[in-house]
Amino acid sequence: MGMNHGDSGRIQYDVFEVFVQKTQADPHVHMGSVVAPSPDMALHTARENFLRRESGVNIWVVPRREVTATPYDDPDYFAREMDRKYREVSGYSENGRLWKMYREKAMHLDDIVRDLEEKPLRDR
Repeated sequence: MGMNHGDSGRIQYDVFEVFVQKTQADPHVHMGSVVAPSPDMALHTARENFLRRESGVNIWVVPRREVTATPYDDPDYFAREMDRKYREVSGYSENGRLWKMYREKAMHLDDIVRDLEEKPLRDR
């Protein structure tokens, strides 16, 4: 891939988002951005900047202008159409309280053995 030349004949630089995969079992993780005149130079620059001290098996560079993102200024974009509170973490504290109550009421092995020893065989 060649360098990006503008109308004036000067080299134009683009911002590339960099994603690095540490091992083949890992997902690609966004590491940051680099400025480069071409995707090939962006790969080279990304390797030098983000893998100088660490190892990796794969690098993706994506021109920032090619990324489609959600709008910051539209709060309704993330509004929920249905109530999904059952998926939120806030309900787990109630589950913990209920589990604690259950454990307090549950019989322990020592209680069961003591109960069996106290009752005559014919009463069981």
